[in-house]
Amino acid sequence: MTDRRTRRYSGIVGTVAVLALLVPPAAPAAAQTDLGSLMRQKLERAQQLFEAVVLARLPAVERHAGELLRISEASAWMPMPSTEYLHHAGQFQEAARNLAGAAAEGDVDEVSTAYMSLVSSCMQCHREVRGSRLASRSP
Repeated sequence: MTDRRTRRYSGIVGTVAVLALLVPPAAPAAAQTDLGSLMRQKLERAQQLFEAVVLARLPAVERHAGELLRISEASAWMPMPSTEYLHHAGQFQEAARNLAGAAAEGDVDEVSTAYMSLVSSCMQCHREVRGSRLASRSP
């Protein structure tokens, strides 16, 4: 009976060891919190930006777009960002620059176009991140 328990225990330990190797390492808790905080800031600023775009408050559009750009650039420290993430971050930053520029020039039509591009870059990145998270959870 002791030999049977030893084999069973060894099998359980072996299984746990294999599973530990298969689970991707998580980002440090501080990094996850910081990234979550940055994303919360981006969401809050994006909500303020939407109001400014709808009401054609161009100085506020320029200010909020600039803040979104700075927040996005601050998230560049993210540990081991994927090439897809870097691609989407670049699109987002370009859209934020275009939006701020259109607001500074007083071009309301271009502000609308640039705002839609900014929102589209957010949606594409989040869709991809959700997709990669779901794929990593699949058995």
